[in-house]
Amino acid sequence: MEAANGRRPHAQGRQQAASNEEPRHSRAQRFESSSDSLRSSRFVRRGQSSRWLIADAIDAASIEDLGNGEFLDTISGELLKSDWVRPPRPARCGWRLGDTVAVHSDGNTAHFSGTERCGSIWSCPVCSSVIRAERAREIGQAVEAHQKAGGSILFVTLTIRHDRSDSLKQSMDAVLGSWRKLLQGSAWVGSKTTSGMRDRYAVSGYIRSIEVTYGENNGFHPHVHSLWFTDRALSDTEVSAFGDELHTRWARFVEKATGKVPTRQHGVDVQRVDQDGQVLGKYLAKVHDECKSKTEKWGASAELARADVKRGRGDNYVPFELLDEDHEMPAAQRRRLWLEYYEGTKGRRCITWSRGLKDRFGIGETTDEEIIEDTEAAPVRYLADGRAYDALRRSDPELLALVLDSAAREQWSVVKAFLPGRELVAHIEDDDRSSFKP
Repeated sequence: MEAANGRRPHAQGRQQAASNEEPRHSRAQRFESSSDSLRSSRFVRRGQSSRWLIADAIDAASIEDLGNGEFLDTISGELLKSDWVRPPRPARCGWRLGDTVAVHSDGNTAHFSGTERCGSIWSCPVCSSVIRAERAREIGQAVEAHQKAGGSILFVTLTIRHDRSDSLKQSMDAVLGSWRKLLQGSAWVGSKTTSGMRDRYAVSGYIRSIEVTYGENNGFHPHVHSLWFTDRALSDTEVSAFGDELHTRWARFVEKATGKVPTRQHGVDVQRVDQDGQVLGKYLAKVHDECKSKTEKWGASAELARADVKRGRGDNYVPFELLDEDHEMPAAQRRRLWLEYYEGTKGRRCITWSRGLKDRFGIGETTDEEIIEDTEAAPVRYLADGRAYDALRRSDPELLALVLDSAAREQWSVVKAFLPGRELVAHIEDDDRSSFKP
């Protein structure tokens, strides 16, 4: 019976759930197979993000996610329904939608369906990797086509001065506002009597990405990575002059927004992109070794789009690292910073193209949500009990990654050992899933 506040008694829920869960390491050690470390990290990070976002949404750290839209108040023992808790969408990513969860596999890749997908490029470690990989592919296609047509590309990074007293929201507003103004006015587009920077340097398009890092000394650091497509090769003198003019305008707009003037050395960096799509001059990103081993090259497209696989340097971190349990920063501080990051990036566009640039290279307009939906291509090979899936997602999301790795290798006995269900010989229709009985 539900109480007036939408709660109903569930005093033994926590104890029963705990008694049915085998310790994480003892379960994983029963099998020689190990999860791909990148996927494992993403699933674990998503679980941590969900817990923090849910607790923040209801302002109560005593709430435990039970799965399938139910939450346990561990102090009162009462059960709360999701219409009372109302967690944000990234916190619900991975929740099951029906009685079962399907496992897809084509013998090479594997994924789940029958679960919510939040489609957040900023705040979801799982969805972000899928979206960013596709965005990097699109950017790489444009870079290659433009260079084959005889054009050149510059990789430009724009930064602002900031310190720990600046909130991420304030800094993001300053970066995005200054970027918009940079591409407006006669100094950029020209006038009836004078040519603007766009024409003088033959800039015919751009791709802009916003990236965020956090430093112990200076706080959150949002900055612009961008590719500028020019219809002719610029000389070294022109590249230097282009950087100087960009800095003059960038510094003026940033100072108006923040009261601080970025220097030429640190505020604007211009690098050439070579004919292999590589950024000349320096190696820009520190990325996971697993990503480097699986990628032929780390080019301009990856540097622009694949923030999900980057690592911090020294006392500077990428936001997803704040979700790691073994991080040296205290958990309370990491939680506070993660919530600030979520609020500061929510609703903002991460990667944008100049008007008409995608059409020029035959690249279709797809939303982040459409990219996520298009990943469900492999046939359904296994139906898992929804309650068992919930238990793993809550208590040990790393094992969900192991399930997918095993499914990709068609090791169904391993899948079943961790996630009770039944193997299917052929693809089934969605309507058949609801009839599954574990």
